[in-house]
Amino acid sequence: MQLAVRKATTPPDETPAAPQSPKRPHWARRVLSALLSLLVVLLAVGFAGAAYSVKSGKWEASSVLSGSMEPKLPTGSVVIAQREPVKALKVGDIVIFHRPDEPERQVVHRIVTITPSKEGPVLETKGDANETKDPWHVRPDGDTAWIVRHDVPYVGYVVTSIHTETGFRVLLGAGALLIVGGTVVLLWRPKKPTPQTTTP
Repeated sequence: MQLAVRKATTPPDETPAAPQSPKRPHWARRVLSALLSLLVVLLAVGFAGAAYSVKSGKWEASSVLSGSMEPKLPTGSVVIAQREPVKALKVGDIVIFHRPDEPERQVVHRIVTITPSKEGPVLETKGDANETKDPWHVRPDGDTAWIVRHDVPYVGYVVTSIHTETGFRVLLGAGALLIVGGTVVLLWRPKKPTPQTTTP
């Protein structure tokens, strides 16, 4: 007697699914991660360089909180000044100095005249937006003076607020959130899908 042999077949609806390889992160995410990493590095290098320059006494940053130098220096700007020899001063330079009548106040104005004297040059200054010269004469202290080389609009409000207790706390909180958020974005990876298989 012959036995009928039937071949084992798998129903079409029970065909084992081929394991799927996990999808790679989208290219846009890779670009974003690279840009964030680069931004963090640049900020760190920039802050370190700025701190070193200010600490060394070569550069000085000052806020412009009045409109006397508009439109060249809008209210709220930060100016970056470089320490230069007094003999390098010339008419037209924008300088940072302390008011002779109020030494606790800093002024950022333009030189309009330079008069030589035995004690050194005497400067007359004026704000670009003012109609008249300043009512004082400036004698630079020592052999150097602060000459403005760069300016950054509207950052002065932030710099000024840092000197208040509330502003300093807000800055610390914002910095912490930025660091934490950036770290999460850089380290987070989507969960890889688990390959699914069926037993025949």
